[in-house]
Amino acid sequence: MYKRIFLSTLILINSGCFTNIEDKPKISKLIKRDDIYYMALQNTKKGEIVASFETKGLLIATYLNPIFNGRDCSICFNTDDGRYFLLGLLINGERDSRFDREGYSIDLNGLEPIELRKVDRYDPLLKEMPMVNNWCSYYIAKFPKQSGDRVLLNFKSDRFGEDSLEFLKR
Repeated sequence: MYKRIFLSTLILINSGCFTNIEDKPKISKLIKRDDIYYMALQNTKKGEIVASFETKGLLIATYLNPIFNGRDCSICFNTDDGRYFLLGLLINGERDSRFDREGYSIDLNGLEPIELRKVDRYDPLLKEMPMVNNWCSYYIAKFPKQSGDRVLLNFKSDRFGEDSLEFLKR
């Protein structure tokens, strides 16, 4: 009995040593770090507006400039002309959350966005970003360039207050 267990264990251990050389690239792809996702995760923050122990608004913001600055990829865009953010917005009780309703707004260091474009659910950019879910509405916000090494993204509600997210320029 012990001989069979020992023999089967020995066979299993040795079978791992004799894998096909063609399988090695597949294994290395599994353990290779996804640089865009890794950088996006480092530059993603979540803000909430809470009133009466209830989340009234949720903002998931990813600062895109450090991720795509100088990178050549299919989903990249030029980050030289402004500060770009991917914003996931969820407003309590709203099926389609938008910044122009219910008194919600965003600004970057007090400046309104130059452009606020809604992102389609099937956009390839969303597949690369962390913390993407089916409940949020997603936008790409473009803000004017500013000096300084920190940016403060403010998520405001006229009725419930505000939350600020601080990002480092890299």
